[in-house]
Amino acid sequence: MEKRDLNKFVKIGVFFLGIFMLFFGVSFAFINLTIFGSKQQVVNAGNLDLVLDEDENNLYIENALPMYDEVGMIQEAFTFRITNKTSMDTAYVLKLEEITVGQPLAREDVKYGLTKNKETTIDFVSNIVDNVIDEGIILGNETIEYELRLWIRDTLEEESLIQGKSMRFKLSLRMSQTEEMTYRETLLNGCDPILSENLVPVTIQDDGTVQKANIYEEWYSYEEKLWANAVVLLDKTKTYREYEIIPEENIESYFVWIPRFRYQIFNDTVYTGLTAIEPREQEIKVEFENKNTQASNGAKKNEWLTHPAFTSFNSNGFWVGKFESGYKGATTVTEAEVNSNDSTKLQIKPDVYSWRNITIGNAFKVSYDYLREDESHMMKNTEWGAVAYLQHSKYGSMTSVRVNNNSSYKTGYASVEEPTVGGNGGISMPGNLIGTTSDVTRLYNTEIGYTASTTGNISGIYDTSGGTWEYVMGYNVKANVVGGSSGLNNLYNGFFTDSRWEKYYDKYYANYREALFANYDSGLLGDATKEMGPYQRIKVPENQLPPITSWYNDMAYFIHLTSPWFARGGLSGEGTTAGIFAMGAFTGGNLYCSFRLVLCP
Repeated sequence: MEKRDLNKFVKIGVFFLGIFMLFFGVSFAFINLTIFGSKQQVVNAGNLDLVLDEDENNLYIENALPMYDEVGMIQEAFTFRITNKTSMDTAYVLKLEEITVGQPLAREDVKYGLTKNKETTIDFVSNIVDNVIDEGIILGNETIEYELRLWIRDTLEEESLIQGKSMRFKLSLRMSQTEEMTYRETLLNGCDPILSENLVPVTIQDDGTVQKANIYEEWYSYEEKLWANAVVLLDKTKTYREYEIIPEENIESYFVWIPRFRYQIFNDTVYTGLTAIEPREQEIKVEFENKNTQASNGAKKNEWLTHPAFTSFNSNGFWVGKFESGYKGATTVTEAEVNSNDSTKLQIKPDVYSWRNITIGNAFKVSYDYLREDESHMMKNTEWGAVAYLQHSKYGSMTSVRVNNNSSYKTGYASVEEPTVGGNGGISMPGNLIGTTSDVTRLYNTEIGYTASTTGNISGIYDTSGGTWEYVMGYNVKANVVGGSSGLNNLYNGFFTDSRWEKYYDKYYANYREALFANYDSGLLGDATKEMGPYQRIKVPENQLPPITSWYNDMAYFIHLTSPWFARGGLSGEGTTAGIFAMGAFTGGNLYCSFRLVLCP
């Protein structure tokens, strides 16, 4: 710029400044609304992000000059936006919170202008109630753009009221906690369900009708044994409003939330033999807790332990497949017996054929690939234990889970009679199956069907008793053959030596060659193995070998050197010895086992 042009520019600036000073009769400098840099800062608030276009969340007003609103609103703005990361409509509250520094300006002397998606509000800072400058509902996947400006009111004429004074603010965002929502924090201590973009929160009526839940009302209550449910849609582009029915044909998978909890250790005895039959079952005392709470590290009876299923992923809980994993498109038992790792074939639904005869390696890969963004993985033995312990607390049915005796291995069924006696009137053991039960059975959405749920109602988890054995990621590292017959090393090179895989399976150190009680001292607290003792044999027909059992006479065989993998739950034809506390020892190969999925978003 030439010198004469610069002089002209300065003169014009001084002229307008002189007019401003003359009008107000004071000699204040222009407002200084400090904005730092251009680097974005993201503040997380649950499912929402507050994205600041600055690298510090600080707004200063100092050395300020009174301004007309029209002048205040043409200043450089502090820009930011709120982004909803999920497909779920969410209530939010945006606050402008004052930070006390030095000698503060009076709030009634400061005005603000907030532009939201091109619509502007101008008001006094003193009129902001509880620091809230905006609140409302942000739709799923929506972004709201904001501009914020601050200035001194134009009617202020007393220089001493603002000279040497300043005001500093910061923005904060939270999901709205209306009265209808506060029950969740009270009930679950902050470990309420985490809903990702893939998960649609639902309520399920007694007849099985699925409706999108209004999360700002009571859509679950663990106190009343009503566990939170969610679904993954087949057509993820389809959106549903609150209370709208979601048709079964658009549901790919059902999930149930297991909140983070600690439990009181109820048995620390190391059993060295079998005992006479005696009552062993008892209530398991459970307390919900948030992951930010210091973990409990008890190791002895009556001490409290944060359940290990939650600490490995440092989570507030996890979603469990509501049913055994099914094979999409199968119309017969045989069509669902497929040893492949095609995750597009996975479905978790009632009244479908369970995906059986799959190796642990393929089951793990199917689970791992299913929803990677939600930390999908094959259920661990400790995660099975967390479900079993919650089921036997005051928040679950706290009784023997009714067996699914459907001889076609279809999901979500319950035996009409309890107790059931198993195939051909006898009791069988893993690897020695005899016959099947008759299909005297009812589906999950009936009064009898509810008895096969972990809650005694339709909100719980099914197929934990009977159906088919379910492989879990619980492995004896002292196995004669590394990985057994799982095939994991073939799919993931160095699976058992690479530390990044360690959180996906539970390690056991069992020295014995057979699945006898001598191995139980290798069990883990919380996995529903060694704590379920004392162990015993029960009376069976003469042509049967009496099985070793734990709670409710559920079969209890521990992993060992040649069968290093756990399976849980039992088989449809195994009668009383099938159950949520049942455990068996398997090679990891493609036998008659299925598997279950866990999400940890």
